[in-house]
Amino acid sequence: MKKQLLFLTLFISVLHAQNILLTPEQEANWQIKTEVAESSERLPLGEFIAEVVTPPTLLHTISLPFEANVKKLHVANYQKVNKGQILADVTGTEWIETQQKAISEAIEFNHHEHLAERKNMLCTEEIIPQKECVAANAELAADKVKVAASKALLKSYGASDEVILNLFKDLKLSQTIQLRSSISGRIVELHATPGKSTSPSDSLFIIQEEGSLWLESAIEAKRTEGLLEGQKVQIVLGNHTFDTTILQLSPVINPQNQTRQIRFLVPSNINIFSGLRSNAKIILTQNSLKIKKNAVIKDGDTQIVFVKNNEGYTSMPVSILAEDNRYYFVKPSAALQKKIAVSSLAVLKNMLGSEDE
Repeated sequence: MKKQLLFLTLFISVLHAQNILLTPEQEANWQIKTEVAESSERLPLGEFIAEVVTPPTLLHTISLPFEANVKKLHVANYQKVNKGQILADVTGTEWIETQQKAISEAIEFNHHEHLAERKNMLCTEEIIPQKECVAANAELAADKVKVAASKALLKSYGASDEVILNLFKDLKLSQTIQLRSSISGRIVELHATPGKSTSPSDSLFIIQEEGSLWLESAIEAKRTEGLLEGQKVQIVLGNHTFDTTILQLSPVINPQNQTRQIRFLVPSNINIFSGLRSNAKIILTQNSLKIKKNAVIKDGDTQIVFVKNNEGYTSMPVSILAEDNRYYFVKPSAALQKKIAVSSLAVLKNMLGSEDE
């Protein structure tokens, strides 16, 4: 299939090609210089304003499921924290009431546990009816469920396993609870202050976990037509140059400016920070030929180059894929592998019989 496409391309090129006969003396008099086009595996898409953003999966919110008051802060904004590290000491009416209820249920469970043990012994010796043991064990099982639910509730409030164990062991209330980090990372937003009252909807800490960031840019829709998700690209952002892939392409076009949002993955080893806005050069990993801009001239609606042959030059149409300050990047073909004129193009064009320069 590739061979057929290559043959078709060559056929079309030859069909539109025109030969110019030149003697060596004429070529020398017109000072026609030639160069060979360079092969390139990089195709510049362009330079665009881009912003580094944090993926939502790396942001973790620390909050409380009850109304509380912050007694003490142990960390500051932008500080690095480890998983399980104490962030703040808090207290609240609901926290105290939940502990009281848990203690009450623990006492009830202990009472029924001892009662069930005695009755089971008496049932074994057939001193009391078996139905009393059944009732005692059922009551104990119900208390066990209540205790487990109380432990789960305390844990959802942020109580550690050690705090819960001591509560059920010593049956003593803790006036405050230590709010701990659920992950390792860095605090990027801190809304808790000593003495501040909070509600369950309040976010006290937002912690950013370490990981790969995103680079997002709005690019002209027509420039994104050949792009695919997962396609390999190279990006130059400030002092950083890195290889990455296209993570996502927006399925819609902004009707106001006809741009399409594109998202790239920033490797975790690239030391840039979320919130940075800068110019980003985007380079596609695609084969092309680099031809100097002064080697290309317009003939009607077609861009052409002049390829050297044994008798002079042949005009060949080129398909420009991209450009930078010095080069056009064109679709490669076998016909363009030869020397190409880079000077006196106007003279060669006039010999084609065209008046448009």
